[in-house]
Amino acid sequence: MKRFASYIIGVAMTLTLFDSADAELAFRSNSKVLLPNPTSVAITPKPSATIYQPTSKNSINTTSKGIQLHFREYPLGEILKNIQEETGIFFSLSPQIAKNLINIDIEAKHWKSSVQKLIADYSRIELWTNQTKTSQIWLVESTPYN
Repeated sequence: MKRFASYIIGVAMTLTLFDSADAELAFRSNSKVLLPNPTSVAITPKPSATIYQPTSKNSINTTSKGIQLHFREYPLGEILKNIQEETGIFFSLSPQIAKNLINIDIEAKHWKSSVQKLIADYSRIELWTNQTKTSQIWLVESTPYN
């Protein structure tokens, strides 16, 4: 009987935790992306062989008004690595997507909207939670629709 009661309490606690979890799951397909590449790489905040030194034209700023992203001819993978180090958001993308050079100026109130503007042209799966450290984004390559 104790075992049964423990089981019921465990199930009730699990359901309560899942019920109170607030996650937003989204998928967006975009035909502007390159052909599929079977290899995928997770962005890890380790220094890469090629080090891109930020200059006055490449920056991420957090101000009282929000987030500012300014980049010129900067690899997407390096931008996402910097965002991951700053926020804890997990990004996964292919090496080919990581090499894409980005020219962008974004000003947004929150990290979520900043990141969504940054990756707007890519097919992706987004999992946003109340804490950025537990949010995850996968950028995927796709073929154009005909």
